[in-house]
Amino acid sequence: MRLKDKVFIITGISSGMGKATAEKFATEGAFVVGTVRKEEDAKLWEENHAVLPVLADVNNLEDIKALVAVVKEKYGRLDGICNVAGINDLCYPLLETDDERWDAVVGTDLKAPFRIMREAIPLMIESGGGSIVNIGSYAALRGNHGPSYTAAKAGLEGLTKSVAFEFAKHDIRCNIIHPGGCATRLTMGGHAYHAAMQPMSAIMQAMPVNSFGQPEDIANACAFLCSDDAKWINGAVLSVDGGMSVC
Repeated sequence: MRLKDKVFIITGISSGMGKATAEKFATEGAFVVGTVRKEEDAKLWEENHAVLPVLADVNNLEDIKALVAVVKEKYGRLDGICNVAGINDLCYPLLETDDERWDAVVGTDLKAPFRIMREAIPLMIESGGGSIVNIGSYAALRGNHGPSYTAAKAGLEGLTKSVAFEFAKHDIRCNIIHPGGCATRLTMGGHAYHAAMQPMSAIMQAMPVNSFGQPEDIANACAFLCSDDAKWINGAVLSVDGGMSVC
């Protein structure tokens, strides 16, 4: 119960890492207000009264403001944020990345966390501080993914460090987790990756480590960074990838 009675915003709780993180935080005693994109996804949480799903598009500023307003009205405080929701550029290379793909990926993976933190941090300051965890990617540490995804996740690391520095005086910590391959709906099927993914796949298959973790592995790291066990960790870049980033 490391997070007992604390209140968190977690984005993307419909599936994958976001869902696993919301479940983990609830078992640790927290209250979660999480974003979902569809009404049927909200039904996933009908039996879990510690998790409040809110229909919201993280790319819509009015939805973000409404999300923070729900937190303030229901709980009157905010102890942390986990920016988990994201999309992949499917390894489309530079010369085949149009403005639409670039804007969609950078908007969801970088601009949305920026806006969420900008809108929610004032409530965290009122609440006496807390912890923010942003979900980056192994791609931020290497150049073997598509340019839009790599740029967005590398940019998120820089944003994390900026927030960590600026708001430390308010007892707000901000850290970033870089997952490696993770067994989620995005990575395990249903999406047509570009042929440029093949060289990266070959590299991953040649690594002497297990290339894929589970969403729960990321959730566990989020819970640690949001707990008092990590009270002296701020601005950190944590690879949770089974060792991929050292290969």
